[in-house]
Amino acid sequence: MRIGLLIGLYVGVISGAAAIATAYLLGAVTGLWFSQLNWISIAVASIIANIAGAMIFVKWFRKTARPSLYYVLLTGGVTLLSSLNVLANPPADKFGVIAQPVHIVVFLLSIWLVPMWLKRGQQAQVSGAAITNKKG
Repeated sequence: MRIGLLIGLYVGVISGAAAIATAYLLGAVTGLWFSQLNWISIAVASIIANIAGAMIFVKWFRKTARPSLYYVLLTGGVTLLSSLNVLANPPADKFGVIAQPVHIVVFLLSIWLVPMWLKRGQQAQVSGAAITNKKG
């Protein structure tokens, strides 16, 4: 469980940084700046979402044959619902121009990094296998 928290935190920080860069780049290009899309709100949302996602993935990895597929479907569904909410209830005019790409960046990094890193970590922790080095 601890590995899920750590991986979720790492992916949250990485995808949050990429999302912040995306928001500022798009803001500079379009001239659209929104107080709701500041670096703190983007980073916190990204970290919380990825920690929750990684914890769910850890459970699915133990219980299902295709945890990556389910993770992509879950993350895609959450991203879609979040994006639809922005379209239906935008806090400001043209808010989606910046918010939608930010959602997509976090989504893409999450579906790439969480399964890759957690599968690698879980396979290294094969239960019941003796861990030995070359000296015995």
